[in-house]
Amino acid sequence: MRIILATFCCILFVFSTVANAKIIFGSKRDSGSGIYVMNDDGSNLRLLTDKPVFYHPHHPRWSPDGTQIVFRMPVNLAGNNEYHLFLMNASGTNVRSLIEPQFGVNDEPSFSPDGKQVLFTTDTFKKRGTNILDLESREMIHLPDIVANSSDWSPDGSQIVFESRSFAVAGGAGSDIWVMDANGGNLRKLLPPPAVEGRIIDRSNPRWSPDGQQIVYAETEYTFEPRGAFEFLILKANRHLICDQNGEHILQLSISKKWKSEDIDWMDDGESILLSAAELKLNRLMLRNSFRYNIYKYHIATKKITQLTDHPGRDYEIDWVRGDTLPVSPRGKIPTQWGQIKEGTPNPK
Repeated sequence: MRIILATFCCILFVFSTVANAKIIFGSKRDSGSGIYVMNDDGSNLRLLTDKPVFYHPHHPRWSPDGTQIVFRMPVNLAGNNEYHLFLMNASGTNVRSLIEPQFGVNDEPSFSPDGKQVLFTTDTFKKRGTNILDLESREMIHLPDIVANSSDWSPDGSQIVFESRSFAVAGGAGSDIWVMDANGGNLRKLLPPPAVEGRIIDRSNPRWSPDGQQIVYAETEYTFEPRGAFEFLILKANRHLICDQNGEHILQLSISKKWKSEDIDWMDDGESILLSAAELKLNRLMLRNSFRYNIYKYHIATKKITQLTDHPGRDYEIDWVRGDTLPVSPRGKIPTQWGQIKEGTPNPK
């Protein structure tokens, strides 16, 4: 009886860690890049992607039911100019190509709320655009004049919000947030023009709230200022904001203006905001890839901030999913179906 009870407790413990695993993120740590998963409180952290099967995977996104993960990975390591999209199970198993290999960069994937479509950007180094792939029929909608970075589908699947530099703010130096119908039509800006004159405003990382009524996004403010004989980009402020679905009734969250976000998402069914952020010094030169990003939870009602990761590396590209159906389990080595995507891919050194 004791053996049966002990076995049941072990199974229950494993199941509880599985059911609570909701946050997935990319990270540059431990001398490489990988995709990690953890519970909402930062516990039970584990790496899903091990070499040599995976090499610098990026931009992981959950499928709506939490059973699949789409991500980007380089396949031409020598040239460093080909990135393809892959799918894998939530446990890191059954890795396979999302689409047929093609020259260039496929990036920034996101699932439709019914899990039947994936939107992603493309860059062949001659032209850029966005595609929407139907996973069942394999039909593709091509949007050649739109670059939908950091895209997110509305919960009802009717609209897509995204950031894009191809539709920059006045002066052509910043990025702005746009909304379009799910077929690429009815393209329009979400927000009014920035009110700050003479400054560059980057708006980024928009995400729909679970009820589809609000959108969270980040805003970074810069100026060009002389430093000796040259002008440099100088950081002035970072802001985290929530607006309604029409870009109105904008609320600024009580997060320090020194905190710059790499990525943002909703969590706790809309009660909290998940963010990957670093504390930067204002009025200083902006030097990319030199900051330590960790993951935090911001509770909207109480304004309480909880740190979920604490690592000297760079945690970024976060995504949250409800964990009550999530079949992630700890495991050792990764069994994969790599043969179908390995051909033509050099082994990482």
